[in-house]
Amino acid sequence: MLISQLAKITNSTKDTIRHYEQLGLLICSQRQAGSRVYKEYAEENIEIIQTIKNGKFMGFSLKELTVLVKTYIAGGYSAEQQVSLFSHQLALIDKKLKELSEVKNYIEQKIKRIERQNKL
Repeated sequence: MLISQLAKITNSTKDTIRHYEQLGLLICSQRQAGSRVYKEYAEENIEIIQTIKNGKFMGFSLKELTVLVKTYIAGGYSAEQQVSLFSHQLALIDKKLKELSEVKNYIEQKIKRIERQNKL
C-alpha cells in the first residue's frame, strides 16, 4: 500500500510514517511507475504503527520503542520478558505519580499560604 493509504488506515501523518521508516521500524519496498519510484508499505506496518502508538501511550519513549519494535519484528518477546518490561514501566509510572502527588501537595500548600497571608 502507498504511504497515503497507510497514513489513513493508521490515523497517522505521512511525516510520522516517514520518520518511523527512517528509524528502521517499517517494512517497505520500492516500485517503479514510469519515471517515478513509489514506496510500497507492507500490511504488517499497520500492526507495527499500532504497537508504536500503544507504546507511546504507555509512556515509552520513541528511542525505547525503536529497540522494542525491532525486537518484536525479529520474533518478539517471551511472556516473561513482556511481564518484566511492563512491570518496569509500571514502576516508572508509579514513581512519576508519587512525584506529581508531591508537587500537587506543595502547590496546594503554597496557595493556602498565599491566601492566608493576603486574607483572600
